Amino acid sequence: MALAYRPYRFSRTDYYAIAGSLDSSFQYELLDGTIYAVSPAKPPHAGVVKFLVKQMRALPIEYALSVQDVLEIEPDSAPQPDVAILRDRQDSYATRHPNGGDTLLVIEVSDTERNPRDKMRAYMRDGRIPRAWRVDIPSRTIEVWEPGSPDEPVKLLRDADALQFQNVTFTAAELFARLG
Repeated sequence: MALAYRPYRFSRTDYYAIAGSLDSSFQYELLDGTIYAVSPAKPPHAGVVKFLVKQMRALPIEYALSVQDVLEIEPDSAPQPDVAILRDRQDSYATRHPNGGDTLLVIEVSDTERNPRDKMRAYMRDGRIPRAWRVDIPSRTIEVWEPGSPDEPVKLLRDADALQFQNVTFTAAELFARLG
């Protein structure tokens, strides 16, 4: 009897164990047990991330700003969000990766991503991340995601619509202005 072809689902432990043997010319992330090679950021993507980081630097000291670092979410995912706002820790996460319970806001910037909403759904399924934003460069919109609606964004922002996290506020127009 022939075995049916089935993809292998990696646990985070499996992923970390083999990560050093993957092609080092790529960056990878684990999402729902599947390992994905991540495309290098194009200038518009990088520019938006830099704008977001610059804005978030105004946050009080009790927050940690994480940029394209591993975030462990359940089940079996280790994505690298473009920006994550975390509760600060005395060790600055030197002894473990942050997880969904440490996270206050996740921001993903999308330009040509394969299935951009899959990653957002994964963040919301974790159940511990209170809010996520997906910046959609082609449509010049920002989706606001919350765990109460894990499959779809709760708001779609554009133009003069404002985003706010703690003491940081900016509009969609300000974010997209640098893209021409």
